[in-house]
Amino acid sequence: MTGLQERLATGRGKFTPQYADLGTAPVSYEDCVSPEFFEAEREAVFKRSWLYVGRSEQLRRKGSYFTRELPGRLASIVVARGRDGKANAFHNVCAHRGNKVVWQEHPGEESKGFCREFHCKYHGWRYGLDGQVTHVTNEQEFFDLDKNRLRMPPVHCEEFAGFVFVNLAEDPVPLRTFLGDRLLELEEYPFELMTQRYGFRSRIRGNWKLAVDSVCEWYHPPYVHARFIDKDVSKAEKMVPPVDSYHYDLFTPHMLTSVPGPPPLPAREPGTAGPAGRDQKWVYRLFRAGLFGPDDVPDIGPQPEFLNKGRIRAWSNDQFWLFPNLSVQIWQRGYYITYTYWPESVDSHIYDIDLYFVPPKNAQERLAQELVVDSTIEFAMQDVNTIEATHSGLSTRANQEFHLSDQELLIRHFHKTVRDTVAAHRAGAEQEEAR
Repeated sequence: MTGLQERLATGRGKFTPQYADLGTAPVSYEDCVSPEFFEAEREAVFKRSWLYVGRSEQLRRKGSYFTRELPGRLASIVVARGRDGKANAFHNVCAHRGNKVVWQEHPGEESKGFCREFHCKYHGWRYGLDGQVTHVTNEQEFFDLDKNRLRMPPVHCEEFAGFVFVNLAEDPVPLRTFLGDRLLELEEYPFELMTQRYGFRSRIRGNWKLAVDSVCEWYHPPYVHARFIDKDVSKAEKMVPPVDSYHYDLFTPHMLTSVPGPPPLPAREPGTAGPAGRDQKWVYRLFRAGLFGPDDVPDIGPQPEFLNKGRIRAWSNDQFWLFPNLSVQIWQRGYYITYTYWPESVDSHIYDIDLYFVPPKNAQERLAQELVVDSTIEFAMQDVNTIEATHSGLSTRANQEFHLSDQELLIRHFHKTVRDTVAAHRAGAEQEEAR
């Protein structure tokens, strides 16, 4: 163990045995390659869970709206700020002939804007900001038409800590009940100060759960990300914090991991970054930023008590996993990242990464933020190659069971939660049929 690892080590022992229901036996990854399980998961999880679709900043005033195309033909929805100030969501489907109501040049692309009413481009029907029909073209030509009963089908929509969620179920539990006490603490964080957004999207040829797995453990960085750490893998291994320096917490169906990291670089005089070099460390010194954030940390007030509850040394970030497909990663250096995973099929998904900072005051701060963004996306794309390779290997079913270490605790918990959710839904459906 290196000096760095000795300073971070806590000697606290293993986490997994604290959760007896998880066990320590080898696991199956059939839930990632089975088309039948994918369809069951789609019904039990994605059609019945609260799903993150955007930020409240996208609905700054009454009449603001945005559309979301939930991949895999899960839904096409409109989210709008109503006249009463409340966020409303509804399926983007006209009550006349089923045309998509809100779109610009290309029906498959998402859009945003401001309006007083939505106009269907096909026959001119109009809808209010609550999805209710307000005008029917040539209404007198229809038969027994009750305009007051016509609308774009509603979708449950709630806001929490500036995050906008929807639920496709008919009668879901309230969002705050679904989140639970531990996640409700997120309201204490000043997300509203961080309105400078950088977004990235990619389609991945692999099951969405494998992508979640890839950022639930820090076992892989010396190998997958060796170029960023040290070209010599044996040295990279020695630079990664020891297993017991991380913190894990499970509050089913959600979970958390806290991660250590380097402190910000000390202030320096301009022009003292050292001789120019073609290596990442010199670039980080020059722009005063890197994978763990900008070195010049903005003043966003005191750190809320709910962060770093594991009191890990040299804390860098808390990664909150909101079941099923959202990670909110809050960084010590005054910014946050959201990761969202949208399944399209059993073997493909859409991967969204959005980084949010306090708006930069000058070019130096802007360049520092962009270096953080570029580093984050580069790391993510290195993970993506591994995800696609993993899915390819799993699809052969040559291996049927896999061994997880203690630092892969969240992976064990996540897959069990998905399987349990599917099983509970199946059991409920069978009970309904038996009645």
